[in-house]
Amino acid sequence: MCPSYACQIPLAPYTTFHIGGPAVYLMEAHTMEDVRSGVSEAHAAGLPLTILGGGSNVLIADEGMQGCVLIMRLKGVTMTPLSDTVRVTAAAGELLDDVVAQTVLAGYWGLENLSCIPGTVGAAPVQNVGAYGVEVGELIESVQAVHCDTGEVRTFTRSECQFAYRDSFFKSEPGRAWIITAVTFLLSATPKPRLAYAALATQFAEISPTIAVVRQAISDIRSGKFPDWTQVGTAGSFFKNPLITQAQYDALCTQYNDLPGFATDDGMVKVPLGWILDKVCGLRGYTKNGIACYEGQALVLTAVRGSSAAAVSTFADEVAERVREKTGIEIEWEVRRLS
Repeated sequence: MCPSYACQIPLAPYTTFHIGGPAVYLMEAHTMEDVRSGVSEAHAAGLPLTILGGGSNVLIADEGMQGCVLIMRLKGVTMTPLSDTVRVTAAAGELLDDVVAQTVLAGYWGLENLSCIPGTVGAAPVQNVGAYGVEVGELIESVQAVHCDTGEVRTFTRSECQFAYRDSFFKSEPGRAWIITAVTFLLSATPKPRLAYAALATQFAEISPTIAVVRQAISDIRSGKFPDWTQVGTAGSFFKNPLITQAQYDALCTQYNDLPGFATDDGMVKVPLGWILDKVCGLRGYTKNGIACYEGQALVLTAVRGSSAAAVSTFADEVAERVREKTGIEIEWEVRRLS
């Protein structure tokens, strides 16, 4: 039986923001049977069930969660070489960066640009996490999940996951009924560096880096842009980079002629919100009531220990209003609100 704990279990220690009120029930799943037991207990109590992995992309309300919280602890990684590819299956409770490190050590290409992203494997497909020119959905072959209501175990193909920018089937209403238990990646056994990101392109303009060198470069870039979440509360990039029309982008370029923009396959333009927060809104390093736009990357919000979810939300609303006033762009949270 998956262990249940009494109410008023603080959730702040289970998140990288170090913010969050209590859970009615807090359970941990170390096996598939634990997952099923957790689902059964939530049903028996008549309460909703929320899954937490590393708690790295959430802001939990000060009042806590009105339901059961299941901490995903499933472990295990298998690697199956094929011909010039390798199939890597990782349990949902594995830390994503640990799996990246294992694949880099084995010389399997694909995940290295996602180095040093906090959080678990099971959370990565939900958000379709991405960094430095790579999204995890590009590398996923399939996702195994358990249905919250029926207990059915199903394997979703990449196309069924419906990956999009910071989005997937698992963020939809029907998708939220599925608990991800394992993810299978299809990686390359031969060198396939992804170096289109500007800093990487410059650094490796004249050399062909090894996979370990690429991982180290990513680590170095991230250490300059992201705070140490063990020392300060943060959920990493707090907002999504906006997608705007070409006409909107052209109009903004008349005001800000060096505004970066990247064309997408569907004819939209992705603009780096960090640049707007810094160059247009002057918010890099801005601090109020213990919440700040991080000095290394304005897209990242930080919170001093003891901060509240309400304070973070108020600060985020102010940032959004500043962007709206300066550019007319409505920005969206990348971080999930949980209550």
